[in-house]
Amino acid sequence: MHYLNESHILLFIVQILVLLGVARTLGVICESIKIPALAGEILAGVILGPTLLGRVSPDLQNMLFPDSEPQYIMLETVSWLGVFFLLLSSGFHVNVGHALRSGRASIFIGIVGVLFPIAIGYPIFSAYDPVYWGEAATGITFPLFLSVACSITAISVVARALGDLGISKTPQASLALSACAINDIFGWLLFTVVMSMVTAHAMGVMELGFRALLVIAFIIVSIAVGAKVLNYALKRVQGTSLPQPAAAQTLIVSVGLLCGAITQWMGIHAILGFFLAGTMAGSAKRVTEDIRNSVSDTLHAIFVPLFFATLGIKIDFLAGLELWPTVIFCVVAILGKFIGAWLGAKMGKQSQQTSTLMGLIFIPGGAMEIVVATLAIELELIGQAIFVAIVFSALLSSILAGPLIGIQARRMGIGKSEVNLS
Repeated sequence: MHYLNESHILLFIVQILVLLGVARTLGVICESIKIPALAGEILAGVILGPTLLGRVSPDLQNMLFPDSEPQYIMLETVSWLGVFFLLLSSGFHVNVGHALRSGRASIFIGIVGVLFPIAIGYPIFSAYDPVYWGEAATGITFPLFLSVACSITAISVVARALGDLGISKTPQASLALSACAINDIFGWLLFTVVMSMVTAHAMGVMELGFRALLVIAFIIVSIAVGAKVLNYALKRVQGTSLPQPAAAQTLIVSVGLLCGAITQWMGIHAILGFFLAGTMAGSAKRVTEDIRNSVSDTLHAIFVPLFFATLGIKIDFLAGLELWPTVIFCVVAILGKFIGAWLGAKMGKQSQQTSTLMGLIFIPGGAMEIVVATLAIELELIGQAIFVAIVFSALLSSILAGPLIGIQARRMGIGKSEVNLS
C-alpha cells in the first residue's frame, strides 16, 4: 500500500505549477497568433515530457516527473478531472430542443456528417497493419474506432469561430450549430458502442443487450427531461440565500458528477454522463449564457490545460510519429467530414455556397478527437503511433478551419474579414 508523504505533496504542487504555468502561457501565445489554445497546452507537455526535456536533460525530466506510482496517480487524477470538465463544458454548446426544431437540413448534415466518414474510413483503416493495434483491439473494433474518431466535430471550436467571424446570429450559424449538436450526440453514442464492444468481451449477449438498453434509456431521459429537471433545481437554488452565481455553478458541476457516476456504473465511461449533463445545461432556459461562461472559463483556466499538458508527459511524440498513418488519418478525417456535411446540406436542399460552408465548419476535430484518442489508448485499443496521428489531425484541422470558414463567409458576404480561432 502506498501512502503520501510530504515529498509526494511537494512534488505534486511543483508539477501542477510548472504544467499549468507553461500550458497557460503557451496557450495565450498561440491564441495571439490565431492558433487554438489547445495547441500551446499540448506543446507544454511535449516540451516538459520525454519528447524534448527527456532528450535534452533526462535527469531533470525524471526529477520533475518520476516513475512513481503515487505521483503518477495524483497527476492522472487531475488529468481525468480535466477530461470530465472538458466534456461538461463542450455540452454547453448543445441545445437539444433547438437542434430538433431546426428542420431536416440540420438533421441530414449532422447524421450524414457522421456516417460518411465512417463509411469511407472503415475499409481504409481495416487495411492497417496489426502492428498499429492496441492489445485489446480486434479486426472490428480497431477500424470502427478510427472511423468514429474521424467523424466527431468539435462544437466548441465551431461556436468560437462563428462568434469571432461575427456570424453567430445568422441563419447559417444557427443551422451549423444545430447540425453540430446532432453530430456530437450521434457521434458520442456510436463511440460508447465501440467502448462497450471493447470492455464487454467477457459478457454474454443478454447482459450486453441489457447494458445497451440502460444506456439508451438514460440518454433519452437526459435529453427529454434533463433540462426541465435542471431548470426546476436551479429555480429552487436561486430562491435561497446562497451566493450567486456560485450556487448555480456548484449545481451544474454536481449534475455532471452525478451523470458521470451513473454512466460509469452502467459500464459506459463517465465522459458520456458529463457530456449529457452539459447538454442539459445548454438546453435549460434558466442556465444563462453568463452562468455557462463562468463555469466554462473556470474549468478552461485550470483543469483543461492540465489535461492537454499531461498528454505530452505520457507520450513521446517523436518516437510515436509515423508519416503514412498520420497522413491517411488526416485526409480521411478532414475530407470525410467536409464531404459528409456538404452532402448532408445538399440533401437538406441548401445552396452550393451554404453546403460548402457547412462542410468547412465540420472540419475541426479539436479537443473531442483528442479525448476519444486518450480513452482509446487507455483501453489499449490503439498504439502510440495512432494516438499521435489523431492528435496531429485534431490540431491541424482546428488550425485550418478558422481561415477556411472565414474565406467562405466572405465569399457569401457575411461576417468579418478575419477569424480568430481558439
